[in-house]
Order: sequence, then structure tokens, then C-alpha cells
Amino acid sequence: MTVCHHGHRGMYRWPGYDSWYPCNRMGEIESRVVVGGGDGNLHVLTHEHDKWDKFVRKNGYIRNVVCHQGVCLVCVKDEDKDQLVIEQFYLNEDKKWRFVTVLPNELQLYDVSVALHDNSLYVVGGVTKSDEIVNTASVCDLHSGHWYKMDDMQTKRCFCSSVIINNTVFVGGGRSDGLYCSNIVECADVRDRKWRTIPSTTTYRSTLTSVSNRLVATGGRTRQIYPPSNIVELYDERSTKWLPLPLMTRKRWGHAAFSTQNGELITAGGFLGDYSIESLKCD
Repeated sequence: MTVCHHGHRGMYRWPGYDSWYPCNRMGEIESRVVVGGGDGNLHVLTHEHDKWDKFVRKNGYIRNVVCHQGVCLVCVKDEDKDQLVIEQFYLNEDKKWRFVTVLPNELQLYDVSVALHDNSLYVVGGVTKSDEIVNTASVCDLHSGHWYKMDDMQTKRCFCSSVIINNTVFVGGGRSDGLYCSNIVECADVRDRKWRTIPSTTTYRSTLTSVSNRLVATGGRTRQIYPPSNIVELYDERSTKWLPLPLMTRKRWGHAAFSTQNGELITAGGFLGDYSIESLKCD
């Protein structure tokens, strides 16, 4: 990554139904931006017309969105049954929701983070109904529907951000205790599933994503209780340091971020009701 420039997507706006914790609620299907709204529906940005299309899910609150190989996988809070379920949505087929699995009892948590790798779904962190923040992590084989427990993370966290790069799952940010925001980053190989820490991000409660198979952190807070930041940084494995990238045009925390197939970094939303979407192209 040597040349970076801001893209045109700042003209688009987040659907706006709920900017409260959109982290992990955004992805891409065949060059179309997909957002899981707090209204329980999927919103897809059609580039040819620069407009949002809405695909309705009758009941539930979308917690997380993962897009992979033309399929949108969502973690939904089913309000009728008071449980978290995983569903699929095929945008290019019949545009219908398909049930995948129910999260096991120990994962019936609020504010978990999810990541997808080779048909395995990773669920990390969260908070119980009694408001206890956990450090648990589990993985589901989507072929068999079986769940497997990973080692516990070293840090308890909810509202955290997760991404998988080169067979390694990275988890960062989130809320650790009360209003305390974390800048600790942990990672685990998907084969041994044991956690270790890497250097912490510059900001607290940043959003992690992968750009060209490299770990990038966006936004967050410069201090635990300070206003949001527009800092963007890249983790360099050789030096084990976070290196600065061009600043976002807007300051964000608790926002969504993901990378398109052509290496464009997209950031959107945030806690303070910012419904803008912007991009950074790295060549």
C-alpha cells in the first residue's frame, strides 16, 4: 500500500434506520454495498442507480452482517423467541431468507461480533442478559451445524470488531468494563484457536477490517472517554507497529468498515448519528 486516495462514496448515505453500533453490519455482494439496518431489514446500494433497495425480514434486529461468495449471512435477534439465530440471504436468487442455525444457549448474548472463514462462523465476545461482559469465543461449522468452543480470550469485551486474515482471526476494541473502551487487539490461528495479543491500536474502540489481506483499524477514540477520531492505521507485521494511513473525512467510532474486492476501504455510520459513507482506495 503506497498510494491512497479518498473515493466518491461520500455522496452516499447510510440508510439511517439505526447508526447505533453498526460495526460488523456491512459487507459487499458483487460490488454492491450491503447494510443490515436496525429496522431488521437489509439495505443494498445499487451503483447503477445510486439508490438503496430494501429487503424485508419480518421480525428481528440484525446484529451482524457477513458477505461471502454472493451470500449474505446475518446474525439476527429474533424478538418472538428471544434468541440469536443465523440466517442466509441470497441476493441474486429468489431473494428469500433461509434459516441456518440457532446460537447455543451459552452464546445467547447481546452485542457479539461475528466473522466468516471457509464456511466456519466465529462468534466472539458479548454481554449476558445480566449485563456481564464475557471473553468467550466459539466457531460453528456451517456444513454440519456443529459448534466448537475456542479458548477464552484474554480480554472480556462486547461491541468489539473481528476480522479473519490468512487463517488468523483478529479481535479488537469493544467495551471491556462499564464504560471502559479497549484498544487491546488479540488474535488466534483458526487451527489451534489459542489467543495471543499484538500491539494495541492507537485509538480505543476502533473498527478492524482487512484491506488486501492486511489488518487495518479505523476510527475509535483517542482516549477512553474522548470524542471520536478519524485516525486510520495499518498493522505492519514486520515491525509489529501500527502505521498511519490518510485520515477519514469524518470522525467515527462504533462504525462499520469493510474492504471491497478491489481493495477499497469503506467506512460508514457511527455512534453520533453520522449516516455518511466514505472510501479510501489503496493501490
